[in-house]
Amino acid sequence: MPPPPPPSPRTSLASRRTGRSFNLYFYSVCGVGFILSTYLMYMYTSYRRAVAESQMLDLPQNADVSSRWMDLSRNFDDEVDFSEHFMLLGKRRRNLCRQAVGNVLEVSAGTGRNLQYYNLDPLRTPRDRRIKSLVLNDLSEIMVYQAQKKFEHMQDHTENIAKFRGDVRFVVGDASDRRLIARPDGGFDTIVQTMGVCSMANPVAFLRRLGELVRQPGERSTGVSLGAKALKEEEPQQRKIDYGAEEEAQESEKNTAEREPQSTVSDKGGKILLLEHGRSYYGFVNRFLDNNAKLHAHRYGCWNNKDIDQIIQDSGLVVESKRRYHLGTTYEYVLRPNPRQRAAEKEVTTANATSSSDAVAVTAAAAAPGSEQSKSAWWKIW
Repeated sequence: MPPPPPPSPRTSLASRRTGRSFNLYFYSVCGVGFILSTYLMYMYTSYRRAVAESQMLDLPQNADVSSRWMDLSRNFDDEVDFSEHFMLLGKRRRNLCRQAVGNVLEVSAGTGRNLQYYNLDPLRTPRDRRIKSLVLNDLSEIMVYQAQKKFEHMQDHTENIAKFRGDVRFVVGDASDRRLIARPDGGFDTIVQTMGVCSMANPVAFLRRLGELVRQPGERSTGVSLGAKALKEEEPQQRKIDYGAEEEAQESEKNTAEREPQSTVSDKGGKILLLEHGRSYYGFVNRFLDNNAKLHAHRYGCWNNKDIDQIIQDSGLVVESKRRYHLGTTYEYVLRPNPRQRAAEKEVTTANATSSSDAVAVTAAAAAPGSEQSKSAWWKIW
């Protein structure tokens, strides 16, 4: 039997290329698998270590851990930058803050991570989307100082004509304290809070306070409808660039009487915009959060396993819209004040005032000269 013919040069070249491709693919898959398995092993080991460390901490659930961010040696932005970029939270912050209009209050403002997302440019922002005033509040004096420096840096690097000319205030303290933040005429048109509920020991009472500070349904706003008065106060150079502003102001001034009754009826009040993190849709994620909750709260000053839905429900605020991301652990809320809750609080306040006034009247009548009690009271001292 004659020997087989030798392979042609083309066949041998194709076989060599196929062998090289297979080797490259095989070793690449092995390398990726080794790296992935090593990373998963590291994550599992870290998780077990964190669980053990968390169990040793004497820290009750939902304890006040806000003091963790009053340390000068820590840099909050550096510690959360990577995780926020990875989870695309910057996009969520921007979408939320773009809804802020009129008189704006941001609580739990931290170092001012949301400042870059607000509509502060009067030239590129439509008149009905502009911000008139901005109040930033946080419990940490260090963070408020950093937020103020960040705002000043933004203003310094902005053209003079595009700088924000509204009132800006930075307030340190607990916003739930009624003496800290004064409610403006007409209330705040927008209240923003991002990643703040997780750090609060009593978030329900805090949200109810926000429901009092926000503009109520039917209440006339002093920050959204600027009208002709605000147009006259603007600089001449800005008026030239803002095309159609005078015509828009005249038209709004003519139709104010016609629109006002209808807007009063359909107005739902100001908005409370929340971006929070908490419990997930899935049980295995919640177990992971529960096992690491103490350690996370001890390090970062927040409880990442709170039931945000239950907190919102207990606050009594009206949910206009809700979205959840990242397996349900990130919450995005648009809330409105509850007019029934406001009316009930007014009734209770009126009832208390009436009862106290009645008690004062009864005491005064009893102590009046000539009354039976005043006549018989002289011997009781004996």
